[in-house]
Amino acid sequence: MSSQWDGEYNNVVDARIPLYFFIGENDSYYGSDNFKETYNILYSNYDEQGLTNEEIDELLILDVRDHEYFTAHGYSDEHAGCGSAAHEEDIMKWLLEVE
Repeated sequence: MSSQWDGEYNNVVDARIPLYFFIGENDSYYGSDNFKETYNILYSNYDEQGLTNEEIDELLILDVRDHEYFTAHGYSDEHAGCGSAAHEEDIMKWLLEVE
């Protein structure tokens, strides 16, 4: 969340590690372009492995929120507000696989 990708892709794809990218569209540190690019690269790698769109969507989520989301949660800065994801029930269910 609210970061940038600095690692390799192959190990993540080969291990099929689920990733949930959560960031503000205008994150004050990184912006959202790095996450969008990383998501697209990982998606392409999964596609090249022959996974269906549905299978990829179970492993990879890109959740870019607009500024209004953060102000509605009491944050003027999108980077600082990314911790609000921990209070989103649907995100926590996905991360923890809890029904």
